[in-house]
Amino acid sequence: KHEIPLSAVPCLNYRKALDKEAEAKNASIVEPVPETNGTAMNGHELLPLPNAKIETVKENLKAQSLTSAEVTEYCQRLFNFKTIKVRRFKSWSARRKFTKNKKQIKNLQRPTLPDGTKLITFPVLNTEGENSSAVRTKKEWIMNPNGKSFVCILHEYVQHALKKQPSYEFKELENAATPYSATVAINGLKYGTGYGTSKKQAKSEAARETLEILIPQMKDKITGDKEASSSNSRSSYHDLSVFDEIKIEDPRVAEFCAKTTEPSPHAILLTCLQRNFGLGDVHIQYEINNVNHKKNEFKMIVGKHTASVVCKNKRDGKQRASQAILQILHPHIKTWGSLLRLYGNRSIKSFKEKKQEEQEITVLQSKAAINQPNYAILDKLKLEMTKLMERDEAVKPIGTFVPPTDISLPTATGSNLKNVDL
Repeated sequence: KHEIPLSAVPCLNYRKALDKEAEAKNASIVEPVPETNGTAMNGHELLPLPNAKIETVKENLKAQSLTSAEVTEYCQRLFNFKTIKVRRFKSWSARRKFTKNKKQIKNLQRPTLPDGTKLITFPVLNTEGENSSAVRTKKEWIMNPNGKSFVCILHEYVQHALKKQPSYEFKELENAATPYSATVAINGLKYGTGYGTSKKQAKSEAARETLEILIPQMKDKITGDKEASSSNSRSSYHDLSVFDEIKIEDPRVAEFCAKTTEPSPHAILLTCLQRNFGLGDVHIQYEINNVNHKKNEFKMIVGKHTASVVCKNKRDGKQRASQAILQILHPHIKTWGSLLRLYGNRSIKSFKEKKQEEQEITVLQSKAAINQPNYAILDKLKLEMTKLMERDEAVKPIGTFVPPTDISLPTATGSNLKNVDL
C-alpha cells in the first residue's frame, strides 16, 4: 500500500550503487579539460568541476523508493515462492456456509479405529426426571476400553451409566498368599470381590469381577483377552450363559433354577439382604389377596421397597415377588445370569473352596522327604489338571439354547429349592 525506501533493503541498495559505479566507468563521453601548461588562471590551480544534476521531489522519491512489484521481483530471485489461496467472504453467513460444507467433506474422510478395537456402548440413565428442565444428556455412551485398566473402565461405566460413584471395602485376611481382599460397593450394594498380594491387585480383581456381573459380555470380549493366562481367576461361568438371555422378572426363572440346581429367587433375595444389610435389620412382609379369575395378588414388602405380582398360588407369588424386589435393588442389571454370578452357588463357595484347597496343599508339604521329590504334591497337581481338562471338555458349546415360550416341568421338591451354606 506504500512505497518502500531503497535504504530499507541494504543488499539491494548496495547492488544499485555498484551498478551506478559501473555505468560511470563505462561512460564514453568525457569533457576535455583546457590546457594550462601547469599554470592556473589568476595564479590559482584549475580543478575539474562535477556535473550538477537537478531533479524534482517526485523524481527523487521515485529513484530512492521501491514499488511492491520491484520488491516481489527482487525476492523471487532470492527465494522459492509458493502460491496460496486466501478466501474472502462478503458476509458471515457465506463464511459459515463454506465452513459447514468443508466439515461435511472432512467427515467423509474421517479416519477409522484400528482393527481389533472393541467399543462398549451402554444407555445412560436419566436421573433428573422426565419433566425436568435440565439440559438433555446423551441417551447412549460409547467407551473405548483399549489401554485402560479394569478400575478405570468400571469407574467410567458406573459414573456415566448409573450416575453413581463406586467405593471399595478393603480387608486383611489370614492368608499368606492373598493377604488382602477388596469388595466393590455401588449405591450401598456389594458386588465383585477380589483377592491379591496387595491392595492394588485386590482392587483390580474386584473391579474385574464387578464388570463381569454388570456386563456379561465382558468375560468373553474384554477381560478374557486381558487375563487369559491368569491362574488366580475364579472359575468360569460358561454354564450360566443360558441365563444371560433371561430377564430378571421372567416367570420361568424359578423353574429353570430348580432344574439347574441353582438357588431360587427367594433364596437369592435372602443372600442379597444378608450380604448387604444383614437379615436382622431388614424384615420381609408378605400379603396375599384374592382377585378375579381364580388368581391371587401377592405383595412383598422389604424395607422401603414394595412389589406386587399376580400369581396362581403363594409359592409362585413368593418367587416372582422376590424377582421384582431384586430388580428394584439392582436397576442396572437386566439378566438373571448376572444375579447368579453375584449371589449364586459359586459366589458363596469360592473363598471357602480356595481356603480348603490351600490347607490340603499345606498338609501335603509335610510328606516331603530329604533329597527326594514330593510325590504327594505331584499327584495332587496331576489330579487338578485332570479336573481342569474334564471341566473344559464338559462346557464346550454344542449349539445355541433358545428358551421355549411354553414349557411344562414337574414340580420341584422342597429339598431342591434349599441352598444351605454353613
